[in-house]
Amino acid sequence: MRFLITLTLLCALVPLPSFGHAWLKLKIATTEYAPYTSTEMQHDGYINHIIADAFLETGVVVEFVSMSWEDALEAAKSGEYDAVSYGNFVRTREDEFFHSEPITAESLVFYVNKNAGPENWRELSDLSEHKMGVTDGYLYNDELASYIQAGSNIVKNSDDDTNLRALIQGDIDVFPIDELTGWYLLERDYSNAERNKVMAIKPFISTVTTHLLIPKGQSDSQLILALFNKGLESLTLEGKLTRFKRLLKEGYYQHPQKKVNFDRR
Repeated sequence: MRFLITLTLLCALVPLPSFGHAWLKLKIATTEYAPYTSTEMQHDGYINHIIADAFLETGVVVEFVSMSWEDALEAAKSGEYDAVSYGNFVRTREDEFFHSEPITAESLVFYVNKNAGPENWRELSDLSEHKMGVTDGYLYNDELASYIQAGSNIVKNSDDDTNLRALIQGDIDVFPIDELTGWYLLERDYSNAERNKVMAIKPFISTVTTHLLIPKGQSDSQLILALFNKGLESLTLEGKLTRFKRLLKEGYYQHPQKKVNFDRR
């Protein structure tokens, strides 16, 4: 109880946002999940822009370091990094990580190979005859995580780009990915002929909430969680989250040498 009271007082008394007057610096492990997170984009991507500004609201500055998803989780759990940007809400992760308040809500979909994949689906069991590519170590949502763990038709690849390439080539039939990320990567990195070999199918897998992940067991974990949640609330009240979302839809968060026309969405 004493710790929680101290935590509340700290959050109430944190300095006004300013890079010049930051009282704390955090290191956050992040991944390449464009356009949400990428150290090659403006503000390190859409989600990282929100995270950095939320912390700045409480006088905290952050440094993002890009690595694979599994490395990010392990490095945070070992105490090398203060948090991971970012993850969907998954209950099985709660033993090891705090989930922040929701940052955004996004749509998770299946992309399929047009020749080999299904045209639609209702239950995950409908996909049992199709090879499903997944990104190694990534938990999509509770239901899909359980299916992946038990499934015999799962093909694990190291990253989303490898899965999209495998989908185009017909090495896998189905691949779950955030709707915008799938569209963006296909537009940015693949030709029209390659894009025409795949499509997103309905219904959506789910609408998922996204969160900053803070490892449990560290001495300052609850303080970091409280500071971020306070800053995120401030951004919401100031209308900045709406502005950042508009920038995302306008194509602001992009690789400077690989521009994508967001008007085509």
